[in-house]
Amino acid sequence: MTAHLSRELLLRYLLGPGAPAGEVPAPGAVPPTAGELWAAEAHLEGCSRCRTELAEVSRAHSPADTALVRRVRERLTEVLPAVPVRRRRWHRARAALARWAAPALGPWVAALVLVVLGALVLSSAVTHGSPALVVLAPAMPLLAVALSWGPHSDPVHELIATTPRAGLGLLLRRTAAVLSLVVPALAVGGSLTGTAPVLVLLPALALTCAALALGSRIGVQRAATGLGAGWAAIVVVPATEGHTVPAYLRDSAAPGWAVAAAALGVAVVLCRDTYLHPREARARHR
Repeated sequence: MTAHLSRELLLRYLLGPGAPAGEVPAPGAVPPTAGELWAAEAHLEGCSRCRTELAEVSRAHSPADTALVRRVRERLTEVLPAVPVRRRRWHRARAALARWAAPALGPWVAALVLVVLGALVLSSAVTHGSPALVVLAPAMPLLAVALSWGPHSDPVHELIATTPRAGLGLLLRRTAAVLSLVVPALAVGGSLTGTAPVLVLLPALALTCAALALGSRIGVQRAATGLGAGWAAIVVVPATEGHTVPAYLRDSAAPGWAVAAAALGVAVVLCRDTYLHPREARARHR
């Protein structure tokens, strides 16, 4: 656990780098450097105790600033509508989900609809013994999710595109989140209607989880490339040469894919800290 900030450092942080040396509490001390300010601010973001201590220091040494902040808060409270307080449990669940997919409703709905429609098309291809579409089953959800969270539909696309979390890893995480919702729903719906559109999504879920789990060790790019090459060698080539749906993509292979997807999903959960910001990962282990 990271040590809390001292009262002296909090005062130096409050005064800022432009404060005269005479206002800094310790004799002979100098105003904080930019690095010290950054470190203190990063700590304050995740430490409520130090934020409370900073408020006390501000009231004692900078009453004018404290009064100004109070007046601004009161004016905003009068102007802005009241927002109901969410339950802490729901807030945590939403924050965890937001790490994997943007909380905007539009992309979620579009991704769910496109994945379900794709599952119905691929299920029809299996029924008619056509391997052309079945061999592309793992790529179909990725394309649907990529289209749904594109620059024209995702309100925070520009912000996310500039972060280290963007790219193939983010696409795989979003696809896993969407498939985790679609697969159980289609399984229940298929059991009621006597159809099995969920079967064509199980390989996609298993391979997506495999890429995330393996990517936490060797990198997402390498993991996805290796799994894609393996799928091409084991599935695409035999299906193209034989013009039939391989046995491991038929209904009889569904239990094996389901077990594999569940096991790999557990592996992703166990290595989830790999995809967090370092500060978030440290906070999780406190």
